[in-house]
Amino acid sequence: MRKTKLLVITLSIIGLSSYAQKLTCSDFKIGQFYIPETKEMEKYTIVENDSISEFTPERDSSIKKYIVIREKNTQIEWKNGIGNGNPDYEIIEWIDDCTYRLTYDSSESELHEDKKWINESNGIVVSKLKIEKKCLFYRATMTTNQGKKISQDGIICKE
Repeated sequence: MRKTKLLVITLSIIGLSSYAQKLTCSDFKIGQFYIPETKEMEKYTIVENDSISEFTPERDSSIKKYIVIREKNTQIEWKNGIGNGNPDYEIIEWIDDCTYRLTYDSSESELHEDKKWINESNGIVVSKLKIEKKCLFYRATMTTNQGKKISQDGIICKE
């Protein structure tokens, strides 16, 4: 009797662990997500000709995380929560399940110079580095019209 209970408990644990959700890139295509402010997001790597440099811009310390609502080919990005300030409206062009190009949607709001520059440089290509638990680690890279590559590492997590 005792061995039977132990066997049932062991099989239940094995069964539950085998059904544990392993996220894939597809799980980050539609839904609500958040991007926490992290050390990785503080710096940009710049590759120009054969030189590599880093740039750390001044950041708004009031921003603790971004909320992202993503649908098929669009996303809305809010600073510190839905309804706080003016969101960024973005267009997603999926290259494959784990890679997409992000541009700003000028039909939803007037774009500041930096967002216009990003769009003129053909947007930002975001690609997966790894998935851990409920978060996707990514590298966002923009290649300027002058051939300079600017990249930043970040994290996006499922709510």
